[in-house]
Amino acid sequence: MSTTPRAPGVTTGGHPVVDDLDLPPARQATRMAELCLGVVVLYAWAPPGVPGFLSLGLVAVAGLLGLALLRPPGRPLAGGALGWLGPALVLLVGYLVLVSISSPDDSINGWTRRAFRLTMVLALLLALVSGRVHWPSVVRGAALGLLANAVLFVAGVAPSPYGEYLSGFLLDKNQAGLAYALVTLLYLGLVEDRRRQVLVVLIGGGLVWLTGSRTSLAALACGLAWVLLRPRFGPGGRVALVAALAAGVQLLENNFARAGVFASRDGSDAFRARIDEASQAKLAASPPQGLGLGESWVFIGDRQYLFHNSYWAALVEGGWVLLAAFVLLVVVAVGLWRRGPTDPAWVAAEAANIAVLVCALRLGEVFGATAATLALAGGLLGLLAHRSAPGTGGAGSGPTGSVP
Repeated sequence: MSTTPRAPGVTTGGHPVVDDLDLPPARQATRMAELCLGVVVLYAWAPPGVPGFLSLGLVAVAGLLGLALLRPPGRPLAGGALGWLGPALVLLVGYLVLVSISSPDDSINGWTRRAFRLTMVLALLLALVSGRVHWPSVVRGAALGLLANAVLFVAGVAPSPYGEYLSGFLLDKNQAGLAYALVTLLYLGLVEDRRRQVLVVLIGGGLVWLTGSRTSLAALACGLAWVLLRPRFGPGGRVALVAALAAGVQLLENNFARAGVFASRDGSDAFRARIDEASQAKLAASPPQGLGLGESWVFIGDRQYLFHNSYWAALVEGGWVLLAAFVLLVVVAVGLWRRGPTDPAWVAAEAANIAVLVCALRLGEVFGATAATLALAGGLLGLLAHRSAPGTGGAGSGPTGSVP
């Protein structure tokens, strides 16, 4: 690989730059194909006349996978620190298909549709981690797309199924909260100027606030705490920090969930409690291997509602195997036990994975969401960068920035 620095955000000769992966992520040139597809990769909206499951986001994922098929890997995974990732994901999908086939199909839209989307998202994870798809460019595109979504929402152009709460082309305010919180943290790591970093936090935090998602606000706060405090602690201190953040989230949930501007949420919280009660009953009746993909829903009255806890959803769909797979991947991406300086982009990615674990407590459809996949890819890329840095026992010698 060439180590000649290029200006960030620049391509050469109109072609994607493919030889600057040894630069810190914030200084890697933007690839326009990934940027453009990243703009809509988180959109759940489908144009009129198009089947609802063919959302702009899913089409963008397919486009990114098409790019991956045309490119060699920037960092081969086989034989490396993540050589197990591809085979493990294939085995996981195979296991979920077997569970789904062997159980009655009571899913809302059919388990095959859920399996298809999950397979595409996991394939995108492999494409991002292997360097076939440029992770910083997709994150930049996603940030631009979320900003455009907010502008179009305020202008009355984007959908508003939740009234004043920001949803837009993401169609769900909780999914919007998840996306804005995670992309704010991920994009923060791609910005080097302090004043711009403050601006990113202010804008991102404001947009999360507009979604009305209290869980996403708590997740963003935990992520920002990780960004600020993580560089000051060793592995033991980081474990203690995670425990403190978990205790803080529990304290807020128990004592301040309906404080201040959220005082009017009693009715919606009571309804959510009914969903949780029905979800726990379904979970208690589920076998250890789960009921199959797409089964994380309950009846309330004559309507179907998805779970509001992604840990429970994983247990119901794929049992302890699926839950362990999701949680272990995220924990690996957080990097609790890494030593030495780490580039700010990878610290921000770790923070985004902390936010994923928080959001999964009170939001459904978190594990396996495209936004969570971007966070997971960033965390795993940080692991690879750490393993290849000088002094860590890896083979690489590319420069990495350190966290101030």
